[in-house]
Amino acid sequence: MVPIKAYWYRFKHMMESAVLKNGNHWEDESVFWRKKLFTNMITYAFIVGIIAFASSVTYGFFAGSTFIQWFTILFVCSFLFTVFNKSIMIHFRKIIALFLLYVLAVVYIAVLGSEGPGALYLIIITIFSAMIFPRPTAYYLVGLNVLICAGFGVVIEYKLFDSPLLASYDLPLWVSYSGNLIFVTLISVMLISRVLKGLEQTIVKEATLVSKLDASEKYYRSTFEANPVPMYVFDLQTGNFLHVNEAACDKYGYSSEEFLRMNISQIRPQNETGKLMDMNSMIKTREYSGLLTHVNKSQETFPVEIETNVIRFEGKDARLVLATDVSERLSYIQKIEQQNHDLKEIAWIQSHMVRAPLANIMSLTEFLIKYPGEDTQETLTFLNDSSQKLNVAIQSIVGQAESSRLTG
Repeated sequence: MVPIKAYWYRFKHMMESAVLKNGNHWEDESVFWRKKLFTNMITYAFIVGIIAFASSVTYGFFAGSTFIQWFTILFVCSFLFTVFNKSIMIHFRKIIALFLLYVLAVVYIAVLGSEGPGALYLIIITIFSAMIFPRPTAYYLVGLNVLICAGFGVVIEYKLFDSPLLASYDLPLWVSYSGNLIFVTLISVMLISRVLKGLEQTIVKEATLVSKLDASEKYYRSTFEANPVPMYVFDLQTGNFLHVNEAACDKYGYSSEEFLRMNISQIRPQNETGKLMDMNSMIKTREYSGLLTHVNKSQETFPVEIETNVIRFEGKDARLVLATDVSERLSYIQKIEQQNHDLKEIAWIQSHMVRAPLANIMSLTEFLIKYPGEDTQETLTFLNDSSQKLNVAIQSIVGQAESSRLTG
């Protein structure tokens, strides 16, 4: 059973290649699903057609009708040449194939009568057209069937040429017969058109959705690739890198090919392997962000702030990571903290080392003003000592400010 199925799929692929593979750009703009349906119908009709061809030739042989034999052979050759001639656009191949089928049906009705396959072919042609052409075409062909039946009604009424129809039908009986035939074709077209209309709407919606998804994927991929911040995707189960952007390659010093052969543990310091394992188990089920230490190809470490999200990437549970180098930021924060520390020291110096000698100077100056003649030398000595201490305190403040770059 398996070999037969394999041969059948191979045959279908061969038929599809023979009918559809065409370098014509205009054809590519037509509705693909109708072309696909056309090739499928040709594939099945090819098998059934062999049986029909053999039976028609056999009938012509035993009935002594060489016309049926040669006409059938001519039709088959013309039909196959049309269908498989890839130099003709597929839209015109459909029209020519439809025309040949109508010729076949009309000739069979005229030569073989209603007992032959001609009337059946009229129904099949209408169903065939409803499936491979846009919706109004099939209704036009129902009208064409009405004209064909009316034409044969005229032949029966006025006996324009010899046909088995003349022996089997009079005009009222033919009208009844052809009326039922037209009714069957009309009902078939209505049902098929309704089904295919829903199918076409579904296909159009899916194509639009796929187009939007492709555009969205291209946008996010371009955003990922062009992002100036290092970004990478790794497998949640194995930790292996799945995708990296150019910024990550520049930052870590690895090529994209090297990255795809690596594990995320290779961009972390060896002394933080345990921490990495704990973090991985924690972030498998929820979002994670924070500061980590990473190492580049030259084994230089640097702090990074990471933002992550769990995503589905190429059929795998993965995590998208945005890793921002925060070396400058942390250095700036350290400088700010050092300046704050220095400011606190300056404030302490001002409140302790400056206030004491300044208070002494103020007291001694007030004493000299009140008592200008008493113990002047001793008072001046105390005043000089306090001034020296104040000078030292001020120099300490200035030095602290200069070392902390607090001065302009």
